[in-house]
Amino acid sequence: MSQRSLRVLARLSAYKRLIHTSRPSFNFIGLPDPTSNLRPIIYTTATSSSSPSESKQHPYSLREFSDDTVDHELQWKLHREQLDAFNHAYWAESNIRFEAAKSSVLAAIPSNAPTEAHEHALSDFYKKWVVQERVRQDKYAVELRKRTFEDLSLSAKVGFQRAKKRLASWRFL
Repeated sequence: MSQRSLRVLARLSAYKRLIHTSRPSFNFIGLPDPTSNLRPIIYTTATSSSSPSESKQHPYSLREFSDDTVDHELQWKLHREQLDAFNHAYWAESNIRFEAAKSSVLAAIPSNAPTEAHEHALSDFYKKWVVQERVRQDKYAVELRKRTFEDLSLSAKVGFQRAKKRLASWRFL
């Protein structure tokens, strides 16, 4: 999405706010990253940055506060951005290594070699790559699951916090 389109959407959402009292919340999906091949989420919150690899942390340790004073929403937003950065960094680094190794295999094949030789070399390379990367991929999968469950937990806390605020605002006569 172009910068002009983003500005037009932002302007339209400002007009929408005049009619609708709650602030609209939406995110954008960017173009695929050339290295990681992932489509980044462009968060429209104040905490988002232009660099997906930039790690953000809450300015204070949120474990110091009781559940009533913790801003789970901010913590959740920061955690989602950290999870996206972790995912992007893993796949970017993995794809760089993969392409370098694949290029070295292709460079070792003579230019006048038949197509079957290329196919056989790449087939062997892919097979070795999968075996070689298995442990690394498994560690990544475990860490990704752990972080995703943390994200789900924070999401549930945000939902509970919002429901609690709504119930507190009701007046029972």
